[in-house]
Amino acid sequence: MRNMKKNRFILYLVLILSIKTLSSEKVDTLQIKFSPYLGSKYKFGVELNPGLILYASDQKATVISTGISIFPKNRKTELTIPIIYEYSKDDDWFNGNYFGKSINIEFHYRYYLIGKLGGIYNGVGLKYNYAYLEPEIDEEEYEFAKKEIVSRLGLGFGIGYRIFSNERIYWGIGIFIGRYFLGRDISDKISLDSMFSRDENAFVTIQLLKVGYAF
Repeated sequence: MRNMKKNRFILYLVLILSIKTLSSEKVDTLQIKFSPYLGSKYKFGVELNPGLILYASDQKATVISTGISIFPKNRKTELTIPIIYEYSKDDDWFNGNYFGKSINIEFHYRYYLIGKLGGIYNGVGLKYNYAYLEPEIDEEEYEFAKKEIVSRLGLGFGIGYRIFSNERIYWGIGIFIGRYFLGRDISDKISLDSMFSRDENAFVTIQLLKVGYAF
């Protein structure tokens, strides 16, 4: 009788462990199918947003959104440097008051929540914004016009989702929210309202159509 109870207990234990293993494998298989992880042999990545280039050209502006990523050996984190460059001779891009150029350089530290390089991540980062702007005025007044130089440094946090394919191409969505804490406060002096450079101290950067390649 004792042997039957012992055998039954062992059978139940084996059954529970088998179900748990199958369930774990099934979840992992689904994650790999819909959110492939980046292979360990890839250390770097480059990104570009082609859709933004086409949109800006239609608005008589040049906007390049690119980036560089470093994938550390632990395969749980990512260091990335998004770069956004804006240039326009048309004052409509900078809210009808200025024309010129702007560059945004960010540094993000991202941690992937499932312990592998892929899927949901959160992170923190820095943002530097530089802009050289000239007022839209008549040629006779141009020599005496005051040019504006903006230089600011901010801190923020972000969340997002990355998908890595077996062909080394990756894509993701994300949002980075923060506030400038160093540099010139232009909120009440300059009316600046482009897609990536605004006069507010708070900033929001949304990543949607950027595509990357790992190597």
